[in-house]
Amino acid sequence: MPIRSPSWLTALLLASATAAFADTVVPPPAWPVVKDSPATLAADPVRPLLMGALRVSLDGSTLADTRKAIGAGVAQRQGKGTDALDWLCYTLADATPMQRVWLTSSELSRGRIDAVIAADLPAGAAASPQCPDLPPKFKPVRFDDGLWLGNPSPELRRSLGIPAKTGPHFSSLFQGQTGNLQMVSSTVIEFKGSRAVSLYVAHSTQN
Repeated sequence: MPIRSPSWLTALLLASATAAFADTVVPPPAWPVVKDSPATLAADPVRPLLMGALRVSLDGSTLADTRKAIGAGVAQRQGKGTDALDWLCYTLADATPMQRVWLTSSELSRGRIDAVIAADLPAGAAASPQCPDLPPKFKPVRFDDGLWLGNPSPELRRSLGIPAKTGPHFSSLFQGQTGNLQMVSSTVIEFKGSRAVSLYVAHSTQN
């Protein structure tokens, strides 16, 4: 039996580690803890997410149908019972800086997308099998009112109730009624200077 050299063993270990990493899930970041009370809005601010011409309605579109329409993405899950979370993850490799978006569904939503999380990525990040580059026909990505990563326009700031000067976070909350169901919409935006570097948008109806 031939004796392998240490360099061969090192290469094998690195390859195995890379393969193991590639097989791991890419979970969405946890919602930030915001110290200040959210701005209370009189009207629901959450709009459908536009991925190119594809329209994704929160609490309406399903993960399965969205993945089928895009033709890419890996269904991922963590947690059990009511703590379970399902999601699709996509990378926007041609954005500057590179960005990542998660479409998530909590257990109570039964496969419907009830939240969208987006974040700038650090330099050197790359797409992965679990978070592939979003196909070009589904770009650009933004909410129907124009909300996305970057610098919000003055008009968008006014419509969302974002003050001209804000701290590292802005959050808003809307609660309403539709029939016998309670509607809840929540938005958290993380800022660095004037740039929105991460977005957390949720919309659901509850008994």
